[in-house]
Amino acid sequence: MSHSRRAFTLIELLVVIAIIAILAAILFPVFAQAKEAAKKTSCVSNTKQTALAAMMYANDADDRLPRHDNNGSCLYGESPCNTPDWGDFRPPTPGANNYDAGSGVMYWGAIEPYHKNQGISICPTMGPTAWGAVMTNPGTFGIVGDPGGYNKAREHYYNNVLDQMALNMFVVDFGPTGASGAGYPNTRPGASRSNLGSIQSPANIILGVAESSWDWGPSIGANLGNGLVWPSYQNPACIYSSSDGWTRYVHNGKSGTANAGDPNRATTNPNLQGLAVFCFCDGHVHAMKYTQAERCAPVPNGGTWVATGSGYTVSAYYPFWTPEIAQ
Repeated sequence: MSHSRRAFTLIELLVVIAIIAILAAILFPVFAQAKEAAKKTSCVSNTKQTALAAMMYANDADDRLPRHDNNGSCLYGESPCNTPDWGDFRPPTPGANNYDAGSGVMYWGAIEPYHKNQGISICPTMGPTAWGAVMTNPGTFGIVGDPGGYNKAREHYYNNVLDQMALNMFVVDFGPTGASGAGYPNTRPGASRSNLGSIQSPANIILGVAESSWDWGPSIGANLGNGLVWPSYQNPACIYSSSDGWTRYVHNGKSGTANAGDPNRATTNPNLQGLAVFCFCDGHVHAMKYTQAERCAPVPNGGTWVATGSGYTVSAYYPFWTPEIAQ
């Protein structure tokens, strides 16, 4: 007894294809959202581990974080000055071509022994820095490049000098004191200069941000981080309101046409005012939108706040950035 096989008709095939297309249209956005959520979760985890490493370092160093440039720097008024420095990739030992000679440099290299995973400073949303492009044309990015040119074995060192994760300049020890430091954030009375014990509300003060940019031009394409950030909300009543802080709000930003002139800044482009992942001075991590993180509020108890030596007298401040004002 033989059985004949019935083939699919053209109509049946078209129906199946249409069903697959409908399912794909429904599921692909879900997959994209799941992928983005996984990236954000990874970024939060990486930032948390980095913050805890900083807390452990401070526990072993009399409650002090490492300063931004722990080698000594011309910016600190020290002589002789030592490299590397902020944006200066010349190695600590003149002519050294082994990344181990500088693996412990700067803030991020100093805390690395406490987390033992240099890769956790990179968030998946940005991806690794294109160090080959950066070191091949350092002048394009406004940095002092590796004198030996790009060397893949030295990327560990490059990341420590200018990391994508960036510190709150108002918290860490950066810049000179005295008359030579006029205009620097550390000239403020009560500035913490990396002393966690002097911070009035550590659970409310930003220590660092997961993603930053050296500028809003070529650095965006190369994923070149800044290393230090500060608030940039455009409110003239707030201290340092006129300068951009270089924090990237890359998660859940809106789509749309970028503003002309400065297309990558959350400050000027509402389409990019998504979420940034921040760690705080007590070690916890929280994601905040641009308008929340960089909001400006009246100085508590009224009056004005005089930042001695910096030339600023202000009636408002940044609650999440300014460590010496009790909240």
